[in-house]
Amino acid sequence: MADALERITNLVALLMETRAPLTQQQIVDELEGQYPTGDAAQRGAFERDKALLREIGVPLESEVLGGNDAGRTAYRIDRDRYELADLHLAPDEQAALQLAVAAARLADAQFGLLKLGGDRSSAPVVVANIPELPALPALREASAARAAVSFGYHGSPRRLHPYALLLRERFWYVIGHDVDRGEVRTYRVDRMEGELAVGEAGAFERPADFDPRATFPTDPKMLGDEPAARAEVLVDEPRAAAIERELGAAAVVRRLPDGAVVVEVPCTNLDAFRSWLFGLGEHAEVLGPAGVRSAVVEWLQAMAGAR
Repeated sequence: MADALERITNLVALLMETRAPLTQQQIVDELEGQYPTGDAAQRGAFERDKALLREIGVPLESEVLGGNDAGRTAYRIDRDRYELADLHLAPDEQAALQLAVAAARLADAQFGLLKLGGDRSSAPVVVANIPELPALPALREASAARAAVSFGYHGSPRRLHPYALLLRERFWYVIGHDVDRGEVRTYRVDRMEGELAVGEAGAFERPADFDPRATFPTDPKMLGDEPAARAEVLVDEPRAAAIERELGAAAVVRRLPDGAVVVEVPCTNLDAFRSWLFGLGEHAEVLGPAGVRSAVVEWLQAMAGAR
């Protein structure tokens, strides 16, 4: 869990970016892992954060929502009132500030940079590094209003009932029911193509038991935009026992007489899969599927040709 100052910094960045006010639960979800678990502990930490922000003069605005969220309080920060816009920093001056913050790697320095109107998207110290994406506010509003959205993705049209948005490893993802594919899918917001179209409110009902954190893959090798893919990998005897402990006995497809094992490994995220694979060096070989094996071979050939 993030320390209090780091969490406050991330909270300020989030509430300055949002177009629609966010409830406490939405804030906790989007700053996943930075608030303690348990309703009472979360509520206590959030109340302390609010009190601190107001004590130091941050214009934290609140409003009571109506509609499906009737009675809930939502929050935002007025950027015009918070940022010291009259400083008129030149781009090179803001760049110098960012460089100093990156070198210091201090959350209090980043907190000050936010007030100076610095570029939040490139500052490495903020764990919830909030990218400025044109589609993000509209997706938040569509999710809250239960409105269907449509967009392009990898050259294909997509229609989605957006259940939730999550921030993971510096990237925003929208999770929802893909209308044409008939299943829950996860899409990276910065990879959406074309203009996001938003339909009428109330077009769908979010499942009562839906939990975006449980739906989102915890293994980076499983994170991708298409249905989960798996590869068969031959691991020779020196690393076989360690890999079986890492993946579990259920991942072992077969055992060979020389002590090697063939394991089934998630590979939806080829970059993460490749990183895992190359960590085994000469002790592992991709057996299939053919497309995954070809992708790995092509990447190795490209690396060899670049030397």
